[in-house]
This record gives sequence, structure tokens and C-alpha cells, in this order.
Amino acid sequence: MTTLTFRLSPAFLLLVVSLVTDPPSAAAELAPAGSTPPFNGRDLSGWHTLPGGTWEVKDGVIVGTSPKTEPKHGMLVTDRSYRNFILKATFKVVRGNSGLYFRCEEKPGVTGVVGFQAEVDNSDDVGGIYETGGRGWVKRPDHAKTAAIAKRGDWNTMIVRAIGPDVTVLLNGSQTVAIVDERGRREGRIALQLHGGQDMEVLFKDLDILEIPGDEGFVPLLTGQDLSGWETTGNWIPEEPAGVSLKPRPGEGGWRRYHHYITTARPYRNFVLDLEFKYAKGGNTGVFLRVGDVKNHVDSGFEVQILDTFGKNPVGHHDCGGIIATAAPLKNMAKPAGEWNRYVITCVGPRLEVELNGERIIDLDLATSAMKNRPPEGLIGFQDEGKPVSYRNVRIRELP
Repeated sequence: MTTLTFRLSPAFLLLVVSLVTDPPSAAAELAPAGSTPPFNGRDLSGWHTLPGGTWEVKDGVIVGTSPKTEPKHGMLVTDRSYRNFILKATFKVVRGNSGLYFRCEEKPGVTGVVGFQAEVDNSDDVGGIYETGGRGWVKRPDHAKTAAIAKRGDWNTMIVRAIGPDVTVLLNGSQTVAIVDERGRREGRIALQLHGGQDMEVLFKDLDILEIPGDEGFVPLLTGQDLSGWETTGNWIPEEPAGVSLKPRPGEGGWRRYHHYITTARPYRNFVLDLEFKYAKGGNTGVFLRVGDVKNHVDSGFEVQILDTFGKNPVGHHDCGGIIATAAPLKNMAKPAGEWNRYVITCVGPRLEVELNGERIIDLDLATSAMKNRPPEGLIGFQDEGKPVSYRNVRIRELP
């Protein structure tokens, strides 16, 4: 299991537990390791300022101000860098345009830093991702959604989850944007912004961070050498790199042969599952998640479908990328038979997100779906329908 290093306050522990919808007893498993959050609530220890504007602490709140005549983006920057983390900040914008920067680098000039910021302001772009000194807007939020959830001129809580290339922003408990960005920086400082050329007054408090160290937190589920950690009676053959191939024996076919599925020996609850798969012409299989009974995967878990549906339009729940009997993919991203496809599947509490070949195709609340009665924790499995299929680079990152 991935080891996590915690740098957070007791209040953030409760927020993390709430965020992943674990039961209250899970708080005991998230005990802090004794280190301090980025902001101690008293002074700016651990931070430094760049020219432009003024930063100070008043009654436990970081207050930033700047006049319209100041051209520079006054920045308050952490002394240290962060790589993989879940960052929380509560903010209030009295006037002007601000930002919660992450994985940024200092650079001489008007902006002071380059890198990602989660937008902090009173507009409908709040919660979007902007890259200063780079691409500009990487992803804007849905304006109708932010108009409904943002509290303009009042306190708002923002969560930034940055793990490897995966970046997600939540505002007041609702996701505003999510990206898989292979081009962005993987490490850098956290910074608060005073936008130059504007009358600025912005407040921040309750900054906390949960760091997730290691190789982006992933561990391989398959070695490519054997099937350690898995159980099956099917003809699944280990193959490099970190993969397995199904080579059906004569006469094997059908989807009810559950003992022929290959299933993990241990259960998983909240995780990111990253894998590649390839099927032959007419291929049909699936990735099963949170399976509660190995004698019946279909009725005790849920399936992310794998099917040879390249070029089909429109697509339904039974096509590649769909959640069987539950949700159709937003678009058809399946490649032709014989080519490698990549799934990145995220399960956190009732939230299920599926990315196929770099495109987010499923964003589902299981609690309001046909799968609402399926267990919140269970086994992971690959289906044996008697049709050849290969998986490789199968790895998982467990989340709190």
C-alpha cells in the first residue's frame, strides 16, 4: 500500500474524510505526522514575498492588498516546493483578481512566477486552470456551474489535487475542472497572487496540504513474471511489461464463467487505476471494480466496458468506455482492434471518473446511479469472455 506523508491540520483531516466519503472512523487512519501546514495562522514563516503589493497576517488571516498603480503581480510564495498533493485554501476576494498558484517557478518580470494557477476571483472563471508564462487558459470551468456554487465577495473553499499529470480543482465541494496534462510542471512552489494594475484586496486562511510522495504514488499490480496477488482458473499468461494476456482454451466462451476472470486477491476502496489494453477484432471484455463476490462479478461490482466499437456513433453504456447498465461514454475514444488503448480510472467514494486515451469520458456519481447499492470497497478484475485480450503497465495509486 502507498505510504502517505501528511502535512495538515485536524480540520483538514475532516475535510479529506468528507471529500472521499469514508466513514467517520477513517479519521483515525489519517492522523497527522506532526508536521505543520503551509500557513501557521500567526505569521508568514515559510513564505517570502516578491515585489508588488503588501501581504500581512491579521487575526489568523493572510491579507493581500495592492493599488491599481502597481504594475507588478505581488506574489506571496512558499519557501519550499511541492510535487504531488491535495491542497486546500479558503479565500475571499474583496476586490480584484487573484490566483492560487501551484507547481510554479519564480521568474524575473511583471508576473514574478510562471506555472499553473487555480483562478481566484469573483467572476464565473473562478476554479479554472490558467498557465502564466505558458498556454494561458488551460481549462475554463462551466460558467453556469460556477455561477451556482461560487460565493462572490464571501468565503469560498478551494481544493487542488495535483498527482502526476492529473489535476483537479474543486470549489465549495464541487469539481470545476479536471485535466490530464503531460506538458505541465510536476513540481514547484505554492503562491498567492495580487494581480498588477488592479485595486486588490484578497484574503486567505486555513491553508493545508496533504503530500503524496513517491513515484506519483503508483505501484504495479502485475509483474509480467507471474500472477502473484491475483486469482484465476482462466488461461491468463503473464507478459512484459507488467502485464497479462488471455489466451482462451478450446471451447471457452461466454461471460458467466466468473472463476475464469482474473481478480485481485485483496480489495481496494479509493484509487486511481492506470492500465493499457488491446483486443483483437470483435474483442469483448471489461474491467471490474469493487467486486464484493468473486462468484458473481456482474451483480456485486461494476464494469468499465472494453469492446471493439471503433468508429461507432452514437455510443451507449455497452460500448467501449461505458459503465454497463449505468452510463454511456461522453464520446467514442476507442482505437481500432490491435492497437493499445489506455484507461485511467479514478474511484473516490461514490465518484467514478474514466479517461480513455487522454479524454475524460465518464464523470459519474455512483450514489445516484444504477450502481448505488454496490459495495464501496472490493476486488479488481478483468473479464474472461473467451476472447483474446492483453493488458500491460497495470498499476494503481491508492488514495485516502
